[in-house]
Amino acid sequence: MSQKQQSTYENASGKIDYTLTNDYMFRAVMQQNTTVLKGLISSLLHLNPENIRSVTILNPIQPGKAYDEKTFILDLKVMLNNAMVINLEVQVVKQDFWNDRSLIYLCNVFNNLKRGEDYSQIKPACHIGILDFTPFPDYPEFYATNKLMNVRKHYIYNDKFTLNVLDLNQINLATGEDKAYKIDFWARLFKAKTWEEKLPEVIKDDRSQR
Repeated sequence: MSQKQQSTYENASGKIDYTLTNDYMFRAVMQQNTTVLKGLISSLLHLNPENIRSVTILNPIQPGKAYDEKTFILDLKVMLNNAMVINLEVQVVKQDFWNDRSLIYLCNVFNNLKRGEDYSQIKPACHIGILDFTPFPDYPEFYATNKLMNVRKHYIYNDKFTLNVLDLNQINLATGEDKAYKIDFWARLFKAKTWEEKLPEVIKDDRSQR
C-alpha cells in the first residue's frame, strides 16, 4: 500500500476544503459516524456518553447525492434514547430573524405526539443552534440555554422546551463548566480551517479514549 493510501487524519496537513460549518459536511459526518454524533450531543447536553444508548437520525441524507438549495434540509433531527427529540442546525450566514426561525424549528420538533397519544406522552424537544455569528450582540455568550420562564416569578413554564445556542465566535467566553464538558473543544473543531489547527486536540482526545 502506498504512503498516499496510508494517509490518515493523524498526518493530514494544509487547508480543510470542507469544514464542519459546511451544512452538507456537518450532516454527512454526523450521519456516518454515530460516535462523533454521540460525543457532540453528550457535550452540548451535559450527558455522560455511557447514558446515550441510541441516536437515530430522523431525516437522513443520501451521501453522494446532489442537493440544491430548495431541497437540502439544513437541520439535523435526532431521536435520543427514544425519549427526546433534538434539532441541530449549523448557521454560518447571519440571520436577522434567527430567534424567530429557531423557535419555529423548535416548535416543529416539540410537536412530536403520535395519533392517539395524550399530552403526557410528548417528548422533550431541544433545538441547538451552532452559529458563526452572535445573535444578541448586546449579550454575548459562548453557550446559552434558553427556556420558557415566567417573567415575574422566574419559574420554568415548561422544562421540555429548550433552545440552546453555541456561538463559535465567543470561545473566549467559555465558562469552567463549558470547558469541563469540552464544548470549547468542539467549537474549535468547527472553526478550524486547517488540519494543523484541528489535529493536536483531535489526536489527543482520540488517544485518550483508547
